[in-house]
Amino acid sequence: MEEYHLPIILNGRTIYGDELRLEYDRQEKIRISLPNVKDNHLLEIGKLSGRELHKVNLDEIISFLSQVGELWENKNYHFRKEAAKISSLTTGYHERMIQHSYDMIPKMLNKKFLIETVNIEIGNKEFLDRWIKVGGTRVHALPLGKLLHIVAGNVPIVSILSFVMGILTKNINIIKVASGDPATFIYFALSFEEIDKNHPVNRTTSTLYWRHNTDVERKCINIVDGLLVWGSFDALYSIRKKSKPGQAILEFGPRRSFIFVGEEVYKDISTLEEISQRIVHDLSLYDQQACHSPQVIFFEGNAEKFCEAIAKTLEKEKYKLPKGFTSFDEKASITHERMMARFRGDEVFHPSTTEWTVILTKDFENTKNHPLSRTLYVVEVENLKEAIKYIDRSVMVVAFSSYERLEELKEDVFLRGADRVTMVGRMGYFPLGHPQEGKRNLSQLVKWVGADVI
Repeated sequence: MEEYHLPIILNGRTIYGDELRLEYDRQEKIRISLPNVKDNHLLEIGKLSGRELHKVNLDEIISFLSQVGELWENKNYHFRKEAAKISSLTTGYHERMIQHSYDMIPKMLNKKFLIETVNIEIGNKEFLDRWIKVGGTRVHALPLGKLLHIVAGNVPIVSILSFVMGILTKNINIIKVASGDPATFIYFALSFEEIDKNHPVNRTTSTLYWRHNTDVERKCINIVDGLLVWGSFDALYSIRKKSKPGQAILEFGPRRSFIFVGEEVYKDISTLEEISQRIVHDLSLYDQQACHSPQVIFFEGNAEKFCEAIAKTLEKEKYKLPKGFTSFDEKASITHERMMARFRGDEVFHPSTTEWTVILTKDFENTKNHPLSRTLYVVEVENLKEAIKYIDRSVMVVAFSSYERLEELKEDVFLRGADRVTMVGRMGYFPLGHPQEGKRNLSQLVKWVGADVI
């Protein structure tokens, strides 16, 4: 058994221990040991007023974050290397997938990107630093206070994204790391001390872990002013039940995504190959575990030739972004779905392993028991407009094979409940200014106050 010891971080202070153990069945057993979170730890966090960052200029916070980003840009940076190794073991993703995810960290923490993000989300970053006259009043954006981030482990950088939202709004941040990926944010936060252990960002960041439905969870929820919750419906419901009246709650629940492919993809072989490559990249990211991962393609016309192109490309992609660990149960689920698809009369494309699967069907109902794990359903429709009816609020992203079809159908897609339309190949890459899950999240993590102009 491989064993790794991770610390918790309390207001920038590192604490080691091995009272709590997480175990993972991979090629061989993996154990992660961490210290328990104790009542005195929560009391120490509770002593913070929640206003410690209020007087810190936002440019100073952004400068600190950009320095962290520069450290993580180096693939040989020791904390990045350790995080990637352990994260690959606990998530089950291939280490190349983890590194691909970590490559986004310096982009996310780029100084210009952060400034523009705040200006877009808040309206003007100066609202966070000073009073600004608006109409007949002066307006200021104050931090809510202390935030608890309960993050999911399916996408490694989600914990960092959530933290960035909290720190850009000058809040105190408590990150409850996911059992699926405890390493990424712990090592990210350990980087802070290498830049400046006394920096306000370091001294107001805590990184903890506890098991679900414990007294520690309840007590931590009780001391914070806001909650950012990422995960399943059960996770969201559980935390909402424990929350207090008046607490801000931002929820990022389970979603799925679709692709619309028009018949124009057949206009020449190069177009078909290019679209196939882009789709397969979207499918392969995080082995289809992310909300932005495509689960179903609606194809206009006869899709057999298209499925053959996708299958051919999937064989190539496995060398670029190799698939991670697949459990016995996952393999059984994939095999069962292939068998059921054939029984229904669907056409199934797959290799001799459970590496990937493409199922060609005419009935959307046949896509309901989705095993994920690089499984793609292709549903034939006469016209892409027919597929609009299958979109609802559970759909996050709809990607199109051509910009013309995107422009033609985007309003209908949004009115059915989706949050974002994009081109294939870009489903996992959210551009500057994108409203995350239909919201401007930073504006919900501040308290807007006004002083009348006399």
